[in-house]
Amino acid sequence: MSGVWYSTYDLVARSRRSLIQHPFPLALLMKDGVAPRSKQSRSQALRRAMLMANINAGLWAIGNGLVSTTLVFYLAVELGAAGVAASCVLAAPRFAGLLRLGVPALMARVKARKKLCLASYALSSVILWTVPLAAAFENRAPTGVAIAVLVLAWCLYHLTEFCGTVTLWSWLGDLMPARIRGRLIGRREAWLTGGRVLGIAASVGLGYLWKILMPHPKNWQPLALCASIGAFLMLISVLPLVFMVDPPRAASAVPRTPWRALWKAFVDPAYRRLLNFYFWFSIANGITGTAQELYPARVLNISYEVRQLLQGGLRGGQLMFAPWVGRLVDACGNRPVMVISQAIVATGLLFYLAATPAQPWWIVGAFVVWIAYVGLNVGLDNVKLKLAPADNNAPHIAVYYAVGDLANGVMLIVGGLIYDWLTAKGSPAGSRYFELFAIGFGARVLVVPLVAWLIEPGARRVREIVDFK
Repeated sequence: MSGVWYSTYDLVARSRRSLIQHPFPLALLMKDGVAPRSKQSRSQALRRAMLMANINAGLWAIGNGLVSTTLVFYLAVELGAAGVAASCVLAAPRFAGLLRLGVPALMARVKARKKLCLASYALSSVILWTVPLAAAFENRAPTGVAIAVLVLAWCLYHLTEFCGTVTLWSWLGDLMPARIRGRLIGRREAWLTGGRVLGIAASVGLGYLWKILMPHPKNWQPLALCASIGAFLMLISVLPLVFMVDPPRAASAVPRTPWRALWKAFVDPAYRRLLNFYFWFSIANGITGTAQELYPARVLNISYEVRQLLQGGLRGGQLMFAPWVGRLVDACGNRPVMVISQAIVATGLLFYLAATPAQPWWIVGAFVVWIAYVGLNVGLDNVKLKLAPADNNAPHIAVYYAVGDLANGVMLIVGGLIYDWLTAKGSPAGSRYFELFAIGFGARVLVVPLVAWLIEPGARRVREIVDFK
């Protein structure tokens, strides 16, 4: 991880000229209303800000690795969730995410973006501590009550975290010079991914240690322990943001006409195409979301620890490629990198189709090709800022996330309903998953042309990258 620090320093030092040419850093990196006097002081201010942002990302990601959706899903399964009930655990936070459309208006009202961001992330971490309490209802209340408590806590956690996410990306959008934003996002993605790897490793280790120290433990106990530790680390991750400068005169810090600006995201041709892609991208991912979690646990009998090891390998691969992908999107644009990435990740469900209880190792192939999601992660984070108005970016960011949340949440429920319908019809377990995975594969392939359809000024074509021109 230390290599990421030095490469970030070196990157900004080599890009001082671009900082002078960019219209924002001189005004935005001011502290107490006074602009840094020299090029060196401006680049140092940016380095400090990005270092704090990356430390925040690393600490938050370690906690997120300990309290992953996979962990909460396994906890829900232990409480008896299946089919639509299991889908609700995954989908409920997505529907709660629609409320983030009100975040720009909240920013405009409080006129304190940094304080709102800090409060949102701190509150989300406190709420997250209530998630393990759902397990306390085991054998003390009906299954539906325990699952309802879990879903409610999970939704409230995401709602407050989503508020922090919109404000943080608006904040980062002001700090990151456009010409090197891809590289800076790539560095941040490396910190996020590295932190998740450490968190996943810690969750696996804690699970095994708990079983050694506590003979015959209940399955939910090590999961609850991981969730509690993860929530604490996510609370600690707020501290670096306290020391990250918030440009006092940035117009985007206080969104203008926030409700009207939400509509502008839909009428802007370039952003509308981005929203169209992200909607169908979320549909394609959501339709098999429940099945992808149930199949390893219920059919392949893959334990939580092994599932986390696979996830850790995936994140480790993304950690290796994230900085390189950041440089690539700066050089070639986001669109061609995302086209290639989506074409690769679409093949992942073919490995789910090949995996059987007799040959479960085929599923490893899915996690290998899904390393290419790093191109989509970096590209989407960059392009959502690139296409949004620099002086009023929060409404566009809120709409971007809300569209994806709605599509993903709806399709998670639809996928659960299809699963229950196939079960009621008497379809064999393997057959019902096969049909869902086949539909999911086709949907992800059909998303590729939508990426190529994006409007991105200055982006190169895929054939130019392949031909190395």
